[in-house]
Amino acid sequence: MMLRPGRIVLCCLLAAFTPAVLAQELPRKQFEVRVEETGTRLGRTAMRSSLPLNRRYAELDDAEKAQLRANYEGMPAADEPPFPAQGLLPIFNALHEGMDKLGAVGEITLVADVDTEGKVRHVDAFGSINPDFARFASRVLTATPFKPGVCASKPCNMQYVLRMAFSRI
Repeated sequence: MMLRPGRIVLCCLLAAFTPAVLAQELPRKQFEVRVEETGTRLGRTAMRSSLPLNRRYAELDDAEKAQLRANYEGMPAADEPPFPAQGLLPIFNALHEGMDKLGAVGEITLVADVDTEGKVRHVDAFGSINPDFARFASRVLTATPFKPGVCASKPCNMQYVLRMAFSRI
């Protein structure tokens, strides 16, 4: 079979650009939600996380996965906890907006029951925070799709815990 010059060029172009497309880098890790503030371009930090907000579970590095797994006592190395399917950023953005509107100050712990399909079936809220904000935060987590937990290589029901503290600066 003889290749035509046009096909040779096309094959060369595909060969040259395929590795570049496959090796696309993820955006820089984001650990904060910042808000604009008059008088500065930098703004101020409204919320901070120890895990990157703009990463899905599969995009976390091994140390970040280990940090997350440390919240689950006795979890075997091959198992995975549930994690928001789109990462933490959509949750943090929604909670920041609610915090501003409801004037939330204090601490909250949200415990979400995530099923094998990644749906949140129930959320309990604990802490010293405005009850209206606690209900709002529970609804945000309930509406969030999750990557389900993995137990013995199969999706399983598992809880996801989110702890946050809010203060006025």
